Amino acid sequence: MTQLLQAVIGFLTGLPSFKGVDAATIGTLAARCRPMSLRPAQSVFAEGDPCRHLYILEAGRVKCYRASPEGREQILKVFEHPGDIFCTTSAFSTGSHIVTAEAMSEATLYVVDIETMKRAVMEQPALALALVTAASDQMRSLVGLAEDLSLKTATARVAKLLWERARAEGGHHGKEVRLRRDGLREEQIAAMVGAVRVHVSRSLKALAGMGAITLDRTAIRITDMKVLEAFLDAADVARRGPRGTSPSIDRRQ
Repeated sequence: MTQLLQAVIGFLTGLPSFKGVDAATIGTLAARCRPMSLRPAQSVFAEGDPCRHLYILEAGRVKCYRASPEGREQILKVFEHPGDIFCTTSAFSTGSHIVTAEAMSEATLYVVDIETMKRAVMEQPALALALVTAASDQMRSLVGLAEDLSLKTATARVAKLLWERARAEGGHHGKEVRLRRDGLREEQIAAMVGAVRVHVSRSLKALAGMGAITLDRTAIRITDMKVLEAFLDAADVARRGPRGTSPSIDRRQ
């Protein structure tokens, strides 16, 4: 057994998605996995290309997006957690990629051909459940994006993005969180929240004006999570009305 194969088996075995999948199946998948290293802004695949593989993220960040003829992007999903699986819809339904994927940082993927994955799914219900769960999570993300685009202001969408990133960095009350700008340039934020760059700039200045964040060239600092959360809560109440019942973010953690 080669060192690479051992590494892939160890990686897959440690993922929650592959819990319950037997060792022989993991070994078969690992033997067919091809590592892919990406530079920032390097394309993984383009919308409309034939889909012949599934992708498993090992490290880094990859965005999936649609682009207008004028080149404006709308990011639909950012994959940034080791073990994230993407292209399930394209692989098992359309047969061609419905989005474009591009690295947002240095990234490493494992690429496995669809036919190998299909055979494994037929033999391993746990793996089938993992793929269904991945597709469901991505659908929930798209539903949330649709709600945000249709019902929330640009400033509320920017605030929600920053709050989610701060929470992912371990942010909590009383602790300043520093979000690096290399993944949160104004044009990148615009693509993630469905706005134009000028509206993002205004939103960041508004959040800074209320004391929720501070800005410099290298970072966005969440100086007070309570201020950011209070703004999001107020935006939710304004959107739903005092008797609204729409679900909101649980910010009690």
